[in-house]
Amino acid sequence: MRIRDGLCVILLIIAGCSTDIDLISNGGSIPVVYCLLDPEKPVQYVRIGSTYAVYPGDTTNKPTQDEILADEEIIVYLTAEYSDRKQEVYYGNLIDTIPKDSGWFPSTVNQIYAIPCAIKADTKYSLYIRYAGTNRIVHGETTSLGSTFTIIDPEIVPGREANLINGVDYYVRFKPVINGSIFQSTMTFRYADIKDGQWTIRSLVFPQRVFFEEDTTVVYAFQRISGSRFLIDVSRALQPEPDTRRVPLGLDFHISCGGDDLALKINAENNAQSFSILDVNSFDNAIGVFSCLVHRYVKDVPISHFTIDTLAMGPLTHHLGFLTAQQIDSLHHENN
Repeated sequence: MRIRDGLCVILLIIAGCSTDIDLISNGGSIPVVYCLLDPEKPVQYVRIGSTYAVYPGDTTNKPTQDEILADEEIIVYLTAEYSDRKQEVYYGNLIDTIPKDSGWFPSTVNQIYAIPCAIKADTKYSLYIRYAGTNRIVHGETTSLGSTFTIIDPEIVPGREANLINGVDYYVRFKPVINGSIFQSTMTFRYADIKDGQWTIRSLVFPQRVFFEEDTTVVYAFQRISGSRFLIDVSRALQPEPDTRRVPLGLDFHISCGGDDLALKINAENNAQSFSILDVNSFDNAIGVFSCLVHRYVKDVPISHFTIDTLAMGPLTHHLGFLTAQQIDSLHHENN
């Protein structure tokens, strides 16, 4: 009897409560911090912002500058910790020399701090951000790359040319990096449009998927660039233009290596389910990424005659106006 009376009381309480739920309400913002240490630069950069909320489906309700930029004094410093327990501290200064990318946000500047600091190999670094007004402290840790990022291919060698045709792929090869397990290659195809005797240099950019290599004992790591995919992408990106001839000029490569913490974050984003992405975070009391990132560039890789002739006569690209290797040789001979 008492149990039944208790249940009745609970039902009366539930019935008397409002069932309205406010899914969007005002709350405190969370710092958003991005810092990717470059071991080949004398200055490191920290970008700081804040989370914001807009109502779903309302594309006109942009966040205000006050929502994305902190309105209090911020103290930023980086510490290097060595095995003998010694520590070095480097302080950052707010700068306004780097313009923001174009986009949806209203502010014309980024909130960026520059820290003069040359990164040492295989060293633990801590980033501290103190909000003086609210006395909040953001903290993150990462370990720098433990070895040099060395490219094996592409390498400019006299007589070596790049082949990208059906059934023949191109390979980017490099040595594995200690504490660096995420890589990405971006290939740029440069060509010239010739119309009324005027040469206009153009390019198509082909970013490859990021990939992960944690085994540092392998002789080299590699990323395959599909020759068949290259021809398909060129055929989709270009349109035939009347009285325009095209000459392939070469390939440029931009190859990047990121630290283990960056790899962990991107891998979580690629496999995120629900809010699990928030569980992978570089900071205490903030969200963002604190890791390492280094770049390599290889320019003017020559294209083989096989690839040039395939662009000119292949079933996917023959209508785009590319000249054959023989026609290009004759064109150069006429110009000389």
